[in-house]
Amino acid sequence: MYPYVMEKTPRTPPARSLGHAVSTHISGRRAAVEKLITSDITERRALTQQALLATGRTLIANKGVAGVSVGDLAKEAGFTRGAFYSNFTDMDHFVAEVARLEWQHTLDTIESILSTLEITKDNAIDGAVDVMLQVLPRDRDRYLLWNEFSTVEIRFPDSSAELSAHSQAFSAALVDLLNSILESFDLEPVVPAVDLVEGIIGILSRSTRNELLPHSTPHRHITDATTLLERLLPTMLRSLTRPTAHA
Repeated sequence: MYPYVMEKTPRTPPARSLGHAVSTHISGRRAAVEKLITSDITERRALTQQALLATGRTLIANKGVAGVSVGDLAKEAGFTRGAFYSNFTDMDHFVAEVARLEWQHTLDTIESILSTLEITKDNAIDGAVDVMLQVLPRDRDRYLLWNEFSTVEIRFPDSSAELSAHSQAFSAALVDLLNSILESFDLEPVVPAVDLVEGIIGILSRSTRNELLPHSTPHRHITDATTLLERLLPTMLRSLTRPTAHA
C-alpha cells in the first residue's frame, strides 16, 4: 500500500480586508483631488468653489457642521456631488476652508485698520473702542459660525489643527491691534494683552448670545452687544492699562 501523500495546493496570499481596500481607495482619491485643487485654478472652478463655500457658510451657520451633508450642500448650491469632490477632498477639508476664509476676512479687516490707524491723544480710549467694534463679530451668522468652529475643535481635537491655527491667528491679530492702539498713546496693559483680549471676546460672545436669544419674557432686560461693549470697553481699558515706563 502506498503511503498517503497530502496533495500540495498552491498558497494564495490572504485577502485584504474591506477596510484596507476602502482606505487605500480614499487615500488615492484624496491625493488626486489635492493635486487637482492645488494646480492652476480655472475661472469656472473658482466660481464653483466660491458658490459651494458661500452656500456652505450659510448651511453651517443654520444647521451646524454635523447637520450638513455633501448631498445637501451640492443640491443647495446647484451642483452635483462630483463637483464637490472635484474641489474638496471631504467635509473636513471643506469646513476648514470655510473657517479659513472666515478668519481671513477678519484678519484682512484688522490689517487694513492697522495700516490706516490714526487716533489722537484726545480720544485714545474712545478711538480704541471704535476700532475694536469694527473687527469684533456681532451678526448672527458669524456668531454661529465661530461657535460651531469652536465646538468642532473641542469635539475633534485630533483633526482640527487647521481650525485651531485660524482661531489662534485671529486672537494674535487682535492682541497686535490692541498693543498698537495702546502704544500709540504711550499706554501698556496691566495684565497680559492676550488676557485682556480674551476678556473682550468673552463679553462680546455673551452679549451677542443674549441679543440673539428669543426674548420670551417681556420685561427681561437685554442689552445689545454693541451697547454693552461701548459701555464696558472704556472702563476695562482705563482700569487695565497704565502709562508706559518711558512715557
